[in-house]
Amino acid sequence: MNTGEFINDLILWWGDLSYSVWMYFALFLPVTVIVYQLTASRHRKLVLLGASWIFFASLSGWLLIVNIAESVFVWKMALEIEKISKDKSIKRKERAAKRNKTLAVGIVSLLLVLVGFKYLDFLGLNMVRISELFGHPLNWKLLNLLAPLGISYYTLMAISYLTDVAREDIEADKSLVNVALYLSFFPKIVEGPITRYGEDSKALFAGNPIKYTDLTQGYQRIAWGLFKKIVIADQLAPSIPALFEGNYTDGGVALYGAFAFTIQEYMDFSGSIDIVIGSARIFGIRMAENFTQPFFAKNASDFWHRWHITLGSFFRDYIFYPVSLAKPVMRFTKKVKNIAGQGVAHFTAPTIALFLVWLSNGIWHGPRWTYIFYGMYYFVFIFIENILEEPFLAFLRKIHLREDSAAVRVFRFIKLFFIIIIGEMFFRAQTMEAGIEMFKSIFTNLRFDMLLANIGNLNMDFYAFVSVYAGLAVVIAVSIMKETHFPIRAKLESLPIPVRFAFWYVCIFVIIIFGAYGTGYSSEDLIYAQF
Repeated sequence: MNTGEFINDLILWWGDLSYSVWMYFALFLPVTVIVYQLTASRHRKLVLLGASWIFFASLSGWLLIVNIAESVFVWKMALEIEKISKDKSIKRKERAAKRNKTLAVGIVSLLLVLVGFKYLDFLGLNMVRISELFGHPLNWKLLNLLAPLGISYYTLMAISYLTDVAREDIEADKSLVNVALYLSFFPKIVEGPITRYGEDSKALFAGNPIKYTDLTQGYQRIAWGLFKKIVIADQLAPSIPALFEGNYTDGGVALYGAFAFTIQEYMDFSGSIDIVIGSARIFGIRMAENFTQPFFAKNASDFWHRWHITLGSFFRDYIFYPVSLAKPVMRFTKKVKNIAGQGVAHFTAPTIALFLVWLSNGIWHGPRWTYIFYGMYYFVFIFIENILEEPFLAFLRKIHLREDSAAVRVFRFIKLFFIIIIGEMFFRAQTMEAGIEMFKSIFTNLRFDMLLANIGNLNMDFYAFVSVYAGLAVVIAVSIMKETHFPIRAKLESLPIPVRFAFWYVCIFVIIIFGAYGTGYSSEDLIYAQF
């Protein structure tokens, strides 16, 4: 290979830079680590910022400018909000009103940018449909705008930062570099976690030297993420379009498709988050966990306390609580109490807030009605569970059955399992109509002969099936150990050094041998990167 060909291949590889490709963990990350370690501590955050912008530009090109511009905007707005808060020349009530107005301007501006890049075509097309109903159809030319990398994630982080400054929970950072790094740090920019400014800022800006323990444990976490992502999710990925977009009317195909996509999505997203957390750990930054064995949850609400945890905590702290305690909602709750009594009023404010949370959750995922339906789907189930939880516990006491008994746990698992996979069926369906047809087929044509007859047409050979389900068994075993608080890391660290090294080398070779590579596989396409 001549020099020109090598450079051309390098450019192509670099354009595909993502958490699960070798360029990231074998070249980009090690080079960043070396440069970071060789740089004086006071300048190390500049190294991380530079690496973050390079990573961003490799995937979004010139749209990096949007991230930089929003960083400057957020930095200035936070300083302005803090300036108003400290201005004692203004009366307290007027000061609060001015501060809230400035905060509102900041949040609305950020949301307008998000809507402009992600939702404009969706809104335009739906306006056309509405106008057609009234006999005056509008014209809308599709813009097909490309959204900047991670805009849904760093927009929420920016909103949380401005809100926390306005609440005086944190001080506005006077350093533009700090704010820009917070909003673009490369490990979390694609899929989160959605961190708060006070959570990781100290370690992120400190410039502490890399420690051997952080380096080794960081790469171990990356290896575990690569196992889930490449061995399971990416091997399963080619079968999903065939299951969801094929001309199948068999309920068995629909049910298996929903199950397979649920596995793919979880392994893809949680595996990517493992890589993210491992990458940050190398630099001594402890990021918030985004998953804690979600399939061991007892109900839909508990599931969302364990799945995409940082998104849920954002909605809880910045939508659910503020809406629940808002004066208009409190006044409405009082009216409900006077008309329907305390029992109904008890659920009024939480239900209004819960509705807005799940509407926001659906919209946040993207400009599709299936995503909005997905949010409303969980709103309904969580609402029902909130109402029925106490009567259910009373029923268990009446029949002398403990909540933690095996029978109750099995019942909760089966119930939740079907809630999850049916939700994922609609989430993945191309349209609401397709999702409804798949759902109906489960009850009207639940046979598995079509699935078995077409198993060879799912773009997965026997090798891929073995890799996926053997890998799934490993993940389930590890999840059980974590759920039962088995000290996995302590046990590994207690092994003799040669045995430990042999174990990790075996893990690396398993990923290399059983991972999805070559034609037909797109390991760089992270599912949650599109949201």
